[in-house]
Amino acid sequence: MRTKKVKPPPKKYEYVLDISKEHDGVTKRDYISFRFQTTKEFLTFKYILKIESKVEEKNICFNILGFSAPIGDLSDYGTAGYEYRLFDYKLAEYNILVDKKDSDKSKFKMTVQRSKTRPVKLSRIPKKSFIEIKGEHDS
Repeated sequence: MRTKKVKPPPKKYEYVLDISKEHDGVTKRDYISFRFQTTKEFLTFKYILKIESKVEEKNICFNILGFSAPIGDLSDYGTAGYEYRLFDYKLAEYNILVDKKDSDKSKFKMTVQRSKTRPVKLSRIPKKSFIEIKGEHDS
């Protein structure tokens, strides 16, 4: 007698985007970090997310293209990830667009402030989206 494969329940989001202000100890410069991660865990490889990024003045666009297999001899498991570092930022409001293979889009605003407690403020985050958007002081 065969047993049915039990599928895990569908996740609310496909991706998570963590945005925070960080410091690079090598170059001694601050930057805004955009860390993308899948919510799905892969059993064979720890894939690399392929994302095309474009920065034009106050507009930042991320186009999620897909996955690529890691280069190496040993396989590992886990979520797929990608990090973009924005070094030459200004204390201003940015329009952020995250586009998934020309099918889903998510737009929101990010304000970079002089504040030490909350240097990155996110606003106009869409309620229904394929990506969960979090700032460093969001829970």
